[in-house]
Amino acid sequence: MTFLQPLALYGLPLALLPVIIHLLNLLRHRSQPWAATRFLLQARRSSSKLSRLKRWLTLLLRVLALIGLAFALSRPMTGGDSMFSFSSGAPEAIALVLDRSASMETKTGEGAASKRELALKALENFAKPWTESRIVLVDSALREPVILSDLSTLADPAMERYLGSTETAADIPATLATTLDWLEENGVATAEIVIASDMQESNWKPEGSEDVLRRIKKVLSLKEGSWRTRILALEGEASTNSSILGENLLRRSEKLDLLANLQRRPTGDLPLRITANLDGVQSELTAEFKGERFLWRSSVPLPEKKNQGWLSLNLPPDLCLGDNSWYFTYGSANRPHAAVRADLPIAGRILRAAAANEKGVPADALPSSNLNKEDLAGRTLIVLQGNPRTPKEAELLKSFVNGGGILLCFPPNSQEGIVIDTIQWQPAERASDSESSFRVNAWNENGGILANASDGTRLPLGELSTTTRRIPIGSEPLAYFSDGKPFLSRKILGKGAIYLFSTLPTEKWSGLANGYILVPAIQRLMEETTATHSPASSLACGSSELAEANEIECLDSLERKKPILHAGVYLIDGNMVAVNRPHEEDSPALLPQKQAVDSLGNDFVSYQKTEALGNQSSRAEIWTVFLYLVLLLLLGESLLGLPGSIKKRKGQSS
Repeated sequence: MTFLQPLALYGLPLALLPVIIHLLNLLRHRSQPWAATRFLLQARRSSSKLSRLKRWLTLLLRVLALIGLAFALSRPMTGGDSMFSFSSGAPEAIALVLDRSASMETKTGEGAASKRELALKALENFAKPWTESRIVLVDSALREPVILSDLSTLADPAMERYLGSTETAADIPATLATTLDWLEENGVATAEIVIASDMQESNWKPEGSEDVLRRIKKVLSLKEGSWRTRILALEGEASTNSSILGENLLRRSEKLDLLANLQRRPTGDLPLRITANLDGVQSELTAEFKGERFLWRSSVPLPEKKNQGWLSLNLPPDLCLGDNSWYFTYGSANRPHAAVRADLPIAGRILRAAAANEKGVPADALPSSNLNKEDLAGRTLIVLQGNPRTPKEAELLKSFVNGGGILLCFPPNSQEGIVIDTIQWQPAERASDSESSFRVNAWNENGGILANASDGTRLPLGELSTTTRRIPIGSEPLAYFSDGKPFLSRKILGKGAIYLFSTLPTEKWSGLANGYILVPAIQRLMEETTATHSPASSLACGSSELAEANEIECLDSLERKKPILHAGVYLIDGNMVAVNRPHEEDSPALLPQKQAVDSLGNDFVSYQKTEALGNQSSRAEIWTVFLYLVLLLLLGESLLGLPGSIKKRKGQSS
C-alpha cells in the first residue's frame, strides 16, 4: 500500500484524543462517600460490568474512526505487491520500459490484442494514479528516453515510432541501464520503474549483458528502495502459429534455389501455402510436410537478363505476424573464377579443371612466385596445394579468409613452407600392407560440401581409395576415416573459412582425381562464396549498420518503413539489402521468474504475471473505503450512546 498524501498520517496520534478526554473526565469527578447512596450503589452493581464494556466500546470506536479518517486523508493506494510498502507519496518519476521485440506481436487467441498492446494498456493503468509524477518512456528498439506530457500519449498515432510494432530483438538490460542513466542525470530521488516484457530469455540475457546487470544491481541497491522496479510479465503463446526462417538463397543461371526452416503449431500434415514475391511479382508455392518442423527446399524461376533483385516469402496471417515473412536478395549469376596454386603440376591441372566455371572454363592459375594483393583481388575461392612460401604470403592469405574468402587447402608434398594461422600438417603416412587403403566411413550427408545431391544420391565417399594422407592440425573434422582421423577439416576464420583435405588428387595419394567427390565439393564451395560475396546483402533488423545509413528507400512495400525497426527489402546508400528479424527472436525459451528477479536484485524488485495484468486498475486510490469505514464506526458509536429507554421504545415500535 502506498500513500499519495502521507503527511496526513502524522495525524494518527490525534486518535488518542478520546482516551485523553476520557481520562481527564475521570479526574474531574471526585467520589465522596455518602451513606444514603450505599443502597443505590448496591442496586446498580449488577449492571456496572455491562456499562463499563459499553464505555470502552464507545471509546474504541471513536479512536478507530479518527485512525480511519487519517488514512482516508492520506489517499492510500493498492500496490499489488506481496507486502505493504509505505512510500513517501507520489514518486518524482514513473519510468516505463517497453519491450518492442518481434515476439511481442504474438496474440494468444483470435480477436485478442498483441502482447505489445497489452503491455501499453498495463503501463497506462499502472501510471494512471500518479498524476503528479513525471512520466518517461524508454522502448527496447530505439532506447531513446521520451517524456510523456500525459498518458493519452500512449495511444497517440504520432508516437508510432516509439510504441508501434517492430521486427527487432530486445536488450532488456541495456534498455534498463539507459533508463537508470536518465533518472540519475535528471536527479530523480524517488521513482517507480516498470518493465513490460514477454520474458524471452534471449532478450533478457543477450551476449555481454553480465557487466550491465551487475551495474544495474549496484545502482538499485544504492537507492535503498527509493527506486522501485516492477516486472510485468506478458506470458502465454499463440495457439496457432506458423513461422519461416530463411537459411540460404543461391542464384543459378535461370532460377533461385532457396532453403528455409518452417515451423507450425499445432502440428499436422496439411500443406503450407507460401506466397513468393519476386521483384513485385507474386506466385504461390506449397510446402508439404508432417509434424512441427521442416527444412524446406524450393526453386523460383528467374526472368532472363535479370542481374539482381529481391525475393520475399510470406505465410498466411496467424496469431503472430512477426515471424510470417522472410526476405532475400540476389546478385549476378556471373561467378568470379576461382584461382589455383599447386606445387605439383599434375595436382594443379586437376584442381583447375574441378574449379571450372559453369561454361567449363578452368580456374585461373596463380603465379608460382610470391603472391601479392593484386593476385587475390576479386577472388572468393583460392585453392592451395602446398604451404605459403613466406610469412608475408601466409599473412596475405589469412587476411583474405578473414575478409570473407574461402581457402581450400591440400597437403604439401614436403615439409617446407609456412603455416597459416595455427594450421600445421602431420608427416605423411601410407596405408599398411594389411590395409590396401584408408577408407572414409563418416560424414555429414545432410549439409556441407559433402552432402547428398538434390535427388538424394550419396557421394561415393565410401568407395574412395586413399593410400597416402597428411592429417592437418588446428582444424575441426567434418569427415572421418575409419580409424577416426579426419578426411576433411574446416577452420572458421573471421568472415571466411579454411577447408583442408587430408590427401591429394594424384594417383600416388588417392582416387580424388576421378572427380566424383572433388568436383561437387569445389563447385559447392564456389556457390557458397558466390552467396557470400553477392552484390546484394542481408542485415538483421535493428543492427547498428542500419542506424548509420544516409539514403533509404523501401523496395518491397509502398509503406514508409524504416529498416532499423521493420523487416523488408531496402535500397540503402545505393545497395540492395534484405533486412530480417534477428534469429534469436525465434527462440521460445523464457526466463524464469526467479532468475529475472535475481538478475536485478531481490530487495526492490517485484514480479507480476499476465493473469494479473487485467487488474492493474486495482492500483487505484482506496480512500473511499476508509471513509465508509469511518461512517460505520461513527454510526456504531451513536447507537451505543443512545439512552436505554429510547432504544427500548425503538425496539417496541419495530
